[in-house]
Amino acid sequence: MNAADERLGRALHETVTVLVCSAPLAFDETRLLAAYRMLDAADRLMRIMADDDDDFLRRAQADFAAHRGLAMTDQAAFTAWLSRYVSEFAAQALRRTRAEGV
Repeated sequence: MNAADERLGRALHETVTVLVCSAPLAFDETRLLAAYRMLDAADRLMRIMADDDDDFLRRAQADFAAHRGLAMTDQAAFTAWLSRYVSEFAAQALRRTRAEGV
């Protein structure tokens, strides 16, 4: 296994560990914090997938970075932003599916 594969394996293992260790917290934390944890995991995966040619993922990461603090400071604004963020991912998924001819 080369160094790049080892880094990828470590990054994936770290993300999986975060997800698994976060699962029990979902029983006691607020729904907003549970949603935030899912977004944080998605952000970690996007960093692992880092592809300079994928403008959508690069913009999505920047968008999350710009709005992540709202979860703690302005929950209504975070919820409104999250709705738009989800819509952007759904639209992107449809575009990619159509482009692949699926």
